[in-house]
Amino acid sequence: MCGIAGSIDFLGKSADRDLIKRMTDTMIHRGPDDFGCFRDAHVAFGFRRLSIIDLAGGHQPIANETGSVHVVCNGEIYNYKELREELEHLGHIFKTKSDIEVIAHGYESWGESCIEHLAGMFAFALYDQREKKVILGRDRLGKKPLYYTKIGSEILFASEMKAILTHPKFDRTPSLKALSSYLTFRYPQWDQPVFANMRRVPAGHMLVITSDGMRTKKYWEVPFFPHKEDRGEKYYLEHIDELLTRAVKRRMISDVPIGAYLSGGLDSSIVVALMSKLTHTPIQTFSTGFPEEGYSERPFAELMARHCGAQHHFLTLTKGDYADLLIETIRIKDAPLSIPHEIALYQMSKELKKHVTVVLSGEGADEIFGGYGRVQRSPMDYKKIEFVRSFFPRVLQQPIIRYMGAGKKAAQWMDAKSLMDYLFSVYNWIPYKEKWGLFTDEAQSIIQNDRDEREHWEQVFSSIKDGNPYDQIFYFFEKHHLSCLLDRLDSMSMAASVEARAPFVDHELIEFVATIPYYYKLRWRSPLHKVKALFASSFSASERLDESKWILRTYAKNLLPKEIVHRKKLGFPVPLDHWMSGSPKDMARQILLDQTTRNRGLFRVDKIETLLSNPQNLPYDFWGKKVWMLMNIELWYREYIDNAC
Repeated sequence: MCGIAGSIDFLGKSADRDLIKRMTDTMIHRGPDDFGCFRDAHVAFGFRRLSIIDLAGGHQPIANETGSVHVVCNGEIYNYKELREELEHLGHIFKTKSDIEVIAHGYESWGESCIEHLAGMFAFALYDQREKKVILGRDRLGKKPLYYTKIGSEILFASEMKAILTHPKFDRTPSLKALSSYLTFRYPQWDQPVFANMRRVPAGHMLVITSDGMRTKKYWEVPFFPHKEDRGEKYYLEHIDELLTRAVKRRMISDVPIGAYLSGGLDSSIVVALMSKLTHTPIQTFSTGFPEEGYSERPFAELMARHCGAQHHFLTLTKGDYADLLIETIRIKDAPLSIPHEIALYQMSKELKKHVTVVLSGEGADEIFGGYGRVQRSPMDYKKIEFVRSFFPRVLQQPIIRYMGAGKKAAQWMDAKSLMDYLFSVYNWIPYKEKWGLFTDEAQSIIQNDRDEREHWEQVFSSIKDGNPYDQIFYFFEKHHLSCLLDRLDSMSMAASVEARAPFVDHELIEFVATIPYYYKLRWRSPLHKVKALFASSFSASERLDESKWILRTYAKNLLPKEIVHRKKLGFPVPLDHWMSGSPKDMARQILLDQTTRNRGLFRVDKIETLLSNPQNLPYDFWGKKVWMLMNIELWYREYIDNAC
């Protein structure tokens, strides 16, 4: 696991070594063990190394036999041993035991399609000196970050935005559209981060750079099947076991100590259970929680650790610690934080670094197996809306839909004109209309009610419209919701010089699970519970009338204690509403209502004051999350825009 950075200018000359060194030094936490640099007239690559595999010989940049192909890579290629054997049969000579060397030799044999042979998490830059071509490649799900910008004829790239910010000519203009996207989805969608003049290489894509310019090439897509054959429970369980066991085994390849995040929930517990079956050494496990009632999973984590014979470590985080760490963590990420528990994840990563360098995590299981029933059940609500709209006169529609689960939200339900509309009415951190009301007229003239973003979403849902509505929602979670969690996992673990690996985000497992009909993922507890759901919303039905991740829980019965198998999802919550009732609320008022914020002209101060003075009685601390996100934006502005050198 590493940090990469570079400069490409086929019409001029590459950046000097000093700039490349400054860029990589901003990411020394990603690679405290080694520095490497390659430079010729047009291309310069920089590299910071966190040594994981081939500790002695894994120095980068790494080249092929003739020195005509040069590679820097952040990540791990899990199938490198198989690829190495195949490439050696083709006549390639390897100089190291590093997993990254297969990229250089693979490119020699397979060209740009070499990326399709790689199984793992990676963001790499490859320079073909003979062809004068650079390829920036990113893994299928976007587990490893890769940013780039164009300044004149020069293209800069890096694992983190802060490296690009070191360039003296980079324009730090914020992207208001990205910040608006953040307030709805907690993470800017598509390839636009918070700086208007920067982009992300999209997951599953390559950026090919030559003297003729840049072209983007997609090599993989989250699979979507409009029609599915039911192969039966036994078939699915057997293949889940095979693919998930292989995914965990691959991610245990390491020449340094390895451990696991263990919340005590289903997903991390499955990972730890499989790890314990694949080794004779006790697994080191780590978790964190909060002292407030209902915000700690410690008893379940310790139960699971005992079950697997793991050595467990627990860290308690208080609101005092949390407030102190907020600005520090924004600096780590170079952006507003997406999820309140990012700070806890960072703290936990620093603690586990004392014991291990590689850690496995349970990210991805909820997205692919149906762990977000409150939203992934939303097609049930929309089917009711379509039924009422089709068979009842307008005057009766709201009373009837109110009785069928909408309650006080009857008007909101009937306003939904499509499945996408209804999804975004229940899947948001700040609802569209409420958010638009917070922006000043000047900001709104740029954001334009998220017109561009909504056009993107309409294209996505149009491309999958022939599929089952449930599968459409699963696709949305796999392709878009997951990107936020993977970004959080990477940034907070790497800030502590820890490599995090997520077996559930194995692309072969995802490709298989995409073939499983949705009713193996979300299953009614009985026919009677299904009838009761006719008069409930997806929020109230989830985990009460149905069982989330049904096929995964069934698989887990032979691995885990029954108390873990049937636990409801807690989801690493942070007690924001509780904290906002005390000093953090005062902190929010000081930040969001002071003269600096007023002069910025981004938010309507009267609307912010109303929000702060009237705590909303919302589930899952959503009022606190709204205030927290607004604070994040203002603090980010102060750190990255106001204080820019």
